[in-house]
Amino acid sequence: MTRLFACKLVNDNDFELLKPALLQSVPASCAERARGFYHAADAQRHLIGELLARYAIEQVTGTRPNGSFIVGEKGKPHPEGINGMHFNVSHSGEWVVVAVSAYTVGVDVERIRKVPDGVAERFFSEPEKQWLFSSYDESEKAHRFFTLWTLKESFLKAIGKGLSKSLSSFTIITNSSDSFSLVHDEETTGFFLKAYPFVDGYKLAACAAGNDFAEETAYTDIRQLLKNAAL
Repeated sequence: MTRLFACKLVNDNDFELLKPALLQSVPASCAERARGFYHAADAQRHLIGELLARYAIEQVTGTRPNGSFIVGEKGKPHPEGINGMHFNVSHSGEWVVVAVSAYTVGVDVERIRKVPDGVAERFFSEPEKQWLFSSYDESEKAHRFFTLWTLKESFLKAIGKGLSKSLSSFTIITNSSDSFSLVHDEETTGFFLKAYPFVDGYKLAACAAGNDFAEETAYTDIRQLLKNAAL
C-alpha cells in the first residue's frame, strides 16, 4: 500500500527554539546541509523531510531506519536494511509530505497560485489543455492546473527522471473529478495516480507502481517527530 504523511512548518521563532534538537535528531550529513541554508524555512523543510521520512517508514514497517539514507538507482534514496520499501519527499509553502510504499513511488505537493502564463501551452498535452482551458473561471483554472501539475510531477518523481523527461510526452486522462490515469508513453505502463484531498490552498498527488493507495493523508507535527526520534 502507498501511504502519505504530512507535517506543517512552524513559525521562524519556534523553529529557532527547536533547531538544536532537530539538528541532533538527524544524521550528521543532514544536519550539515541544514546549517548551510540561507533561509530558515528551507532548513526547516530539509530537517522535517528527513524526520518525517523516518517517522513514516517506522509507522508503516515497524522498523526504525538507522544511519543515513542510501542513494540508489536514479538518485532516489532508500532506507538501509529495510527491503522492499520506497519513499519520496515533497514540500511547498508551509507543508512537507512523504509517500511511503511497497511500490516505486513519487509524491508532489504544490501551493495553489496564479497559473503561470504560457506554462500549460508549453508543457501540457492537447487533452490536458482542453480540460484546463474549459474551466469556467480563473479559480477553477488554477485548481485544474495544479491538479495536473502535481499528478505529472508525482509520475516523473516515481520514475526518477524529474524534468529531464518532457511533461508533454505523456498525458493525464481525467476520468472524473478525482480519478486520473496515464497514457501516451510506454514508461507510464504499470503506474497509477491518486489526487489526494488536502488543506485549502494546496494540491497533493501521488503516483505508484501499484494501485493500492490509502484514502487519506496522515498528519503529524514537528514536536511529534522530535519525540519519536528521541525514543
